[in-house]
Amino acid sequence: MEPINQFIKNNRKIEENNERIYQELIRNPKIVDLIQDEENPLTASMIKNDLITLKHYADQPLECSENSAGGCDNHPDGYIINIEIRNGRANMFYTPCPIKVRNDEFRKRENLIQSYHVPEDIKNATFDTIYLDEDSNRSEVLKEAIQVTEAVASGEESRGLYIHGEFGIGKSYILGCIANELKDKSVSSLIVYVPEILRDLKSGFRDGTTDEKYRAIKSAHVLILDDLGAEDVTPWARDEVITGILHSRMVEKLPTFISSNFSIDELEYRYSRTKENGVEETKARRMTERIRALCKEVRMTGDNYRTR
Repeated sequence: MEPINQFIKNNRKIEENNERIYQELIRNPKIVDLIQDEENPLTASMIKNDLITLKHYADQPLECSENSAGGCDNHPDGYIINIEIRNGRANMFYTPCPIKVRNDEFRKRENLIQSYHVPEDIKNATFDTIYLDEDSNRSEVLKEAIQVTEAVASGEESRGLYIHGEFGIGKSYILGCIANELKDKSVSSLIVYVPEILRDLKSGFRDGTTDEKYRAIKSAHVLILDDLGAEDVTPWARDEVITGILHSRMVEKLPTFISSNFSIDELEYRYSRTKENGVEETKARRMTERIRALCKEVRMTGDNYRTR
């Protein structure tokens, strides 16, 4: 058992330490602000009852300090301690510090663009980095893309774009610019490279992932289909996948953007002929009618980037 003298001595040390902390707190500007609060002031008894809580609050740095890793040195866990006076006690609660808020917003924005089989340079494209030259109409297409993107971002009901033209002239790049501009305006999008996603959907029959991917594409807030028509034309791809996606988006009035090497008329001819079923013009027209309902057709011209 602890000797009574030692017990008294220890208690005296605790009381002296608590008094020291109390005196420090009542001179701290943050605690003074709480004491002077007109609606719910912090009292002496509250300070003495919640010394440790208030000391944690008073000791934390006022400002954030960003480190080389992008975190906050002054608030390592990313949260700031706050005090709320409730039921006669000083209660502690947390709010994210400005650096955490900024980093969370950045990660959220980065996740706004999802993609299937799209190159990084396309996902990172911006309107400011498009190469414009006199021998192309990229500036005209750019204006169209900016106008439609702004309409979509503002929530207006608007048709997307069906951009077609020769190989390598920057159609996919424009689509990437649209996705990034929407990201900057906090609008999510899904970019899909059509030939590869069709292969994914077909292989998904084996592992049961087809339905999930199909629903994600069909219901994306903004859908961007890259290189439509470059895939092998089959009745399944045309009728079950592409027409199904386009029909659902037409009914729900969801913004849709498409690139292709074919005009819509050329695409209709291509999709009307399959090895399995021969000529099926009506089914191909059913698909292209939905494209016309969803998108404004724009022809893009210019030099082939890939041969430079």
